[in-house]
Amino acid sequence: ASSFVSVPPFAMAGRWQQLGATAWDVLRKDSWRFVKAAAFFYYVHEHVVELAYTKGPSMRPTFNERGDVVLVEHISRNTYSLKPGDVVISVCPVESHKMICKRLLALEGQSVKVQGAASARPGCSTATTKTLEEGDVVPKGHVWLQGDNYHNSTDSRHYGPIPYSLLRGK
Repeated sequence: ASSFVSVPPFAMAGRWQQLGATAWDVLRKDSWRFVKAAAFFYYVHEHVVELAYTKGPSMRPTFNERGDVVLVEHISRNTYSLKPGDVVISVCPVESHKMICKRLLALEGQSVKVQGAASARPGCSTATTKTLEEGDVVPKGHVWLQGDNYHNSTDSRHYGPIPYSLLRGK
């Protein structure tokens, strides 16, 4: 008496098809859940909140020169409720693959009192240094950003006014 049971080949084929269909159903359902989760996380990252890493001397003493992790909320940017004094994260107007962290000093239509003299920095010659003259205002759709460490920051004094659309959040 053997415990081996002989199964006709046609019965095995049906069983494999059944297992294949079950695996396909599971894969289809799980991939749909994955797509929904990815869409949710993308929406949260782009429109609600994200984590960012700041590094460098331009925002000393507010942030550590060696780096800090910050929570960046996007709702203020999306609802146009940013105000002067807010620390913001923005896409760099010169190198679009980099982000910059600066203090918002003025919104469109506001005049700027430039704090600290602009100095030549790597990648920015004194010929490209921009300032607003007394009485000038930030143009429509732009903001004026400056680092807290005036003597060691590449900011709107070099770039000029920055388009509001480059801001990520505060």
